[in-house]
Amino acid sequence: MEINTNEELRKVSPFAGSLGIEPLEAGNGFARIRLPFRDDLTNPAGRLHGGVIATLADSAMAMAVGSVLGVAGRHFTVKLEMKYKESVTNGEIVAEATVRRRKPRVFLGEAIVKNGNGQVVATATATFMVRDSDPKTG
Repeated sequence: MEINTNEELRKVSPFAGSLGIEPLEAGNGFARIRLPFRDDLTNPAGRLHGGVIATLADSAMAMAVGSVLGVAGRHFTVKLEMKYKESVTNGEIVAEATVRRRKPRVFLGEAIVKNGNGQVVATATATFMVRDSDPKTG
């Protein structure tokens, strides 16, 4: 399933949509999404909260996996590893994710998160499991 608009993203992932994550590109095991910096997403030091950066990376990888499966909601994160490199205090962040390995029920994703100047602020890897059926219908 390709998610190309904010409205489509909100239907598939209300949480990601509520944060203001915007899809830029998705398909063929790749996804690119962005999130504008907002003061309400910062930690006490005024920097973008690490959990927000992790959410962007995880969401991008999930979209990349979904673009291979062709359907949203059948996969979920079982392991997420983040490596933070820089803090973010303004602008935006963009995550680019790819599917690195695939088995019938397991996917491995990789993401790079950059600031608006193209500087890497974090990298991530995640393992996703695939459900047998749509969780909303059983």
